[in-house]
Amino acid sequence: MTRPGRPGGAPSPGSRVQGWGPSGAGSETLTGADTACGTDTDASSEAMTGAGAVPGTVAEASSAVLTDARTGAGAGSGVARRAPYCDAVVFDLDGTLVDSVRPDFLACSALFEEYGVRLPQDLWAREVCGRPEGYPRLFAVLRDGCGGAPPDEGLLRRRLAAHWETFMTPDRVHLLPGVRGALERARAAGLRLAVASSSESGWVHRWLRHHGIGHHFEAVVTGDDVAHRKPAPDAYLAAASALAVAPSRCVAVEDSLTGVAAARAAGMTVVAVPTALTRGLDYGAADRVLPDLRTVDFTAPLRRGARSTTSAGTGLAGTCEAGA
Repeated sequence: MTRPGRPGGAPSPGSRVQGWGPSGAGSETLTGADTACGTDTDASSEAMTGAGAVPGTVAEASSAVLTDARTGAGAGSGVARRAPYCDAVVFDLDGTLVDSVRPDFLACSALFEEYGVRLPQDLWAREVCGRPEGYPRLFAVLRDGCGGAPPDEGLLRRRLAAHWETFMTPDRVHLLPGVRGALERARAAGLRLAVASSSESGWVHRWLRHHGIGHHFEAVVTGDDVAHRKPAPDAYLAAASALAVAPSRCVAVEDSLTGVAAARAAGMTVVAVPTALTRGLDYGAADRVLPDLRTVDFTAPLRRGARSTTSAGTGLAGTCEAGA
């Protein structure tokens, strides 16, 4: 999901990927044996630099050093820690870490109600969730359903912005179930964490600060940092580059079909966690589909078809296992 109403286009002047880890400041050569994230098959050894993941391409490196983000051990210290299936987890923000999805649906519904039109949930889920370019389509549906002279798009945008102010508030944009525990477990396992969002930098950092989870992430990539937002892979490739981890050694966590497509295009293993509003959509492009993050185990094999010795938190691709 993307923060509603964000502008499209090129990065803002002076924008940059924010990173705190030992690899966030520049390029770094990775060494050591590597496997594709979530599989048991060793790949041939190659080198990757932190600057090597160019937005719009899939940098398929086959080597990685897992750095302990808490101590700085690993990169530059000669101390490598090996995770069996992946080295990093990259999270979307809206609808994945925080629930800004329902407030957006409520705001859009309120706009429709102003003109006596009902907004179908499935229409919003297909056309808008994770797709900022979907708002004009939504406005077109509303104008078609209005009696008399339809309002112009400019007016509808202003009215929707007013509804966002009402619904996108701290008492409504909650941390989603299982998020805090999942972040703590991942860091305890030595995995490196990042955020890859299409939303504006101010919006992303606002909620990371508000919910007190920003310290978990070594890098935060926003829509202001990339030339092309999701479904382009740029944000995920930039996050992998900032961590100096090969995309094939990263797990991406997403709630929207647009985000799943972006992470898949980046070459990452994709775990989808649909919201209550989007569970009826087809998430077959994801490697795993989970109801929430309460039991997810990022140290287990998550890639589609990978052999697993545990079923905890590893739902089937394209399905949502309520008991996972």
